[in-house]
Amino acid sequence: MLVIGNVNKLKVLRETDIGYMLNTREEEVFLHKNESNYLELKANDTVNAFLYFDEKSRLAATLKTPFLTVDKPAYLEVVSILPRLGVFLNMGINKDVLLSKDDLPNNFNLWPKEGSKLFVSLHIKTNRLVAKIVNPAEIYEVNDLEIGAEKKFFVQRIGEQGINLYNEDKEMVFVHNSLIRDVYHLGEEVSVKIIKMTDKGYLGTLIKQKEEQRIDDATVILNALKRYGKIPLTAKSSSEEIDKFFKISRKSFKRALGYLYKENKVKFTENETILIDGE
Repeated sequence: MLVIGNVNKLKVLRETDIGYMLNTREEEVFLHKNESNYLELKANDTVNAFLYFDEKSRLAATLKTPFLTVDKPAYLEVVSILPRLGVFLNMGINKDVLLSKDDLPNNFNLWPKEGSKLFVSLHIKTNRLVAKIVNPAEIYEVNDLEIGAEKKFFVQRIGEQGINLYNEDKEMVFVHNSLIRDVYHLGEEVSVKIIKMTDKGYLGTLIKQKEEQRIDDATVILNALKRYGKIPLTAKSSSEEIDKFFKISRKSFKRALGYLYKENKVKFTENETILIDGE
């Protein structure tokens, strides 16, 4: 039986000027020579062809191996973004697959960026193939994580209670909102610390240790100072002023300023922090 969105064993009927016609028993399907993996085919040859819909919604074939099929989800990378449509993912053939805006958050800031990775499944919708984000509840977990260890994951789902993370090792972690300080987007790669195991799975945290976070914040402030020479903020600035400039808390800002001051990298006036010459 013919399965669109999957690899089918088909027979070559004949060669044309630019490709080959394949026999699917139900209809003839065109295989362009650009999709033949440089094979020279002849009538009655058998090929393993992936069937999809081209730009004009016509059934077409390729001998390139896709990263996913209708019965095999996979991690795909975002290659382009069209706000009116959604995001396009590289599925391993010459045609990218669309993840519709209808399946993405209303907040555009939470959409995947170019280079983001999502674990998606492939579906047929009105003569075209589309991608759907795989719900974490549908993912088979192969978890054996070390408590206290840190590991890389991708943001798979952003929910009201927190975010679900998944990785290419088929491991899953949930991070509650109380253990999140930044705003993350779908498909973003993050480093998570595993904190405990529950009957529902592993829990992790995205909050860095204070010393590590202080150095990271100080680096952000120092980079701004190297660019502008000075910034209109001090330890007396309001939370709103600091958040507008750096998107960090007042407490974190003061802690980072203290670090830079001890390192003799900054000095202060009444209303400004100034980079010390030579930095």
